Amino acid sequence: MKIIAAFVALTTLVGVAACSSSSSTAATATKSSSSILIGLAAPLTGTNPSEGTSEVAIAKDAIATINGRGGVRGRKLKLIVRDTGGVSPTGAVSAFESLSGAGVALVIGEYTSTNFQAACTIAMAQHVVLIGHASATTGLTDGKTYCFRDAYQVSQSAGAMFETAKAQGWTPIAIAADTTSFGAAENTAFTSLAAKYGEKIAADISWTSPASSLTAQVLRLEHSGAKAIFVGSASGPDVTLLAKTMVQLGVKIPLFGPGGINAPGVPAAAGSAYRALPGVFDITSYDSAVPAAAAFMAKISKETGITQGGENPTQLWDAFQIAAAALAKSGGQGGVRLVDALQSLGKFRTMSGGPGTYVDFTATQHSGLFGPHLMTIYSWDAASR
Repeated sequence: MKIIAAFVALTTLVGVAACSSSSSTAATATKSSSSILIGLAAPLTGTNPSEGTSEVAIAKDAIATINGRGGVRGRKLKLIVRDTGGVSPTGAVSAFESLSGAGVALVIGEYTSTNFQAACTIAMAQHVVLIGHASATTGLTDGKTYCFRDAYQVSQSAGAMFETAKAQGWTPIAIAADTTSFGAAENTAFTSLAAKYGEKIAADISWTSPASSLTAQVLRLEHSGAKAIFVGSASGPDVTLLAKTMVQLGVKIPLFGPGGINAPGVPAAAGSAYRALPGVFDITSYDSAVPAAAAFMAKISKETGITQGGENPTQLWDAFQIAAAALAKSGGQGGVRLVDALQSLGKFRTMSGGPGTYVDFTATQHSGLFGPHLMTIYSWDAASR
């Protein structure tokens, strides 16, 4: 694996979150010496359980770090985990409702945009804060008082991908995206930005996730003339299947995209298929040149036995640090007090991105990241090994 480039500061991430003036009826953590409960909604089963295993390990590490420095105003944090069942709106809602019923101050997680959107609806109804660490579909927190994200949006990552394509001389490109809300958002961003960057689209394929076969889709790419394939899928198994099918059919075109390409465990699962392609590139906020981030990734990889990659691990760890800082301001309470606290944190520095990257939640902006938020590109191929 080698770093090909690191660039792009994510600039304007605009979300609109209208604050409710009514009194919150959300369950809140009591002012006492008892632990403050924090919920994690993770995909422990389904198509990509490696993601859930990684999330639990990261959450435990974050909680231990926070408690090790005294907790929140002397109170320890306690983690409660619920399984979303993978990419499942029904599972996401069930997990959120279970965590809310357990009396958590907030919920962190809901890995995909589809799950986040479903859980956000319940968060708004129950006045329980939700912080997403991976959902990237543009606009998910717009007008959602109780929903936050410490992640970039698709519109920013897509622009960075076209900048890279221009620098690499990749024209024309092909689009390969699933039909989830994330995949659809990626496809829309790719097609709408192509003209702006003077890029031609040679082929546009799609599939329903989880995919059982991508042979028909890959055959459409074979004679497209595309110099790179822009991938819009958060599903690690689907991206793995895409890479393996391409190699089996002799379609040797570089893959490029965020989400599933470098999700925990995916490079190992893709194995020789990644190495056989001309290149596999990931657009992400994780910068391995940042010592703390690189050390963290190595630690979690060793603990889980799963190769960590992409931005999800560091952004999840950041979400817990953000939550702890806000809970300290809210007196350990959730609900509207926690919303107010999150919106008053100011520039909160993160492990994700380059030095100086931060989140800055306001009443009208519930998504991050800002500052020198480097989009780092990786490659898996024979030459880089």
